[in-house]
Amino acid sequence: MSSVSGPAAARVRTAQVGLADDRADGAGGAGGAGGLRGFLRAALGEVCGPCPALAGGVPVVWSGAHVVDPPFYGDGDIGRAAVCRTVNELAAAGAVPLGLSLSAVVEAGLPLGRVRQVADSVRTAARAAGVLVVDVDARVVRAGEADQIYLHTTGIGLRDSPAAPVPRARAGDRLVVSAPLGGFGAHVLSVRARSGHESVIPSGCHPLTGMLERARGAVRQGALRAVRTVGRGGLAAALGAYADESGLGLRVRETALPVQYEARVALEALGVEPVHAASAGCVLVVVAAEAVDVLLAALRADPCGREAAVVGEVTRPGTGPVVLVPADGGPVALEAAAQAPARLA
Repeated sequence: MSSVSGPAAARVRTAQVGLADDRADGAGGAGGAGGLRGFLRAALGEVCGPCPALAGGVPVVWSGAHVVDPPFYGDGDIGRAAVCRTVNELAAAGAVPLGLSLSAVVEAGLPLGRVRQVADSVRTAARAAGVLVVDVDARVVRAGEADQIYLHTTGIGLRDSPAAPVPRARAGDRLVVSAPLGGFGAHVLSVRARSGHESVIPSGCHPLTGMLERARGAVRQGALRAVRTVGRGGLAAALGAYADESGLGLRVRETALPVQYEARVALEALGVEPVHAASAGCVLVVVAAEAVDVLLAALRADPCGREAAVVGEVTRPGTGPVVLVPADGGPVALEAAAQAPARLA
């Protein structure tokens, strides 16, 4: 594990990132030799390494920018969010994540200790997900040209070549979510609003690689129709995207949606519906009805899936695309939020 102590630790605590750190040689910069890029690479320690060989399967790549506001929140930061989002997208696509590249854009004046915090979070999350950071880059921009720090990751994984095509979803298949909804949105928006709710609402930002690998192994081949991350647009956006892609109708029961009580209270105060709130450690799974109990058992055996729940079912084409059955009253169309809160990923 990479560590800093003594005079070097004191320098990290007090120094600020400067424009000189944008230089590859770091001459005159707070980051030292190698500039900010070298500082990051050294801080990542043992999780830096070459990409494992891509053999025996189909390579899968996912790339994304991360601009969480604020980048440092109650129980985490943009570093953890970036790694978890990357590996979870790969795992949802059926791949085993192997490695990722990390690029940082840092605002001049940011304390070097904050950069160190992000690197520590990346290292911890990468180790938990079993991936290596195969390349690192960093640039410094003038004060006011960025909001502290932005990250960009590109992840690569390997998916087995399927022996047969996965059957399409059909009417009667079940919709399962792996975790309570909206925790990440409630947590980060509470920090942003300074409402204090984040102290009782975990962000729920975790790598789901192991959970999904075990779930796929438990369910018979072909019964797992699709897996989608529930991201910054919440469950409504994930359902809408899948309905558009599959051409099927989806029906969700409001009373079946798992939402932490404190998150529900916070989201109501913030004017955000739980179905539209961002989640960071949750997936939507479409599964054959006869395999749903096996899937639930596999998910609930993992700490990240203890509260997995069936929330609805697939319906015939032309009956939706997505319908929400509220606790009282008739079914209503469920659509993605017209204007979702910005910068939640």
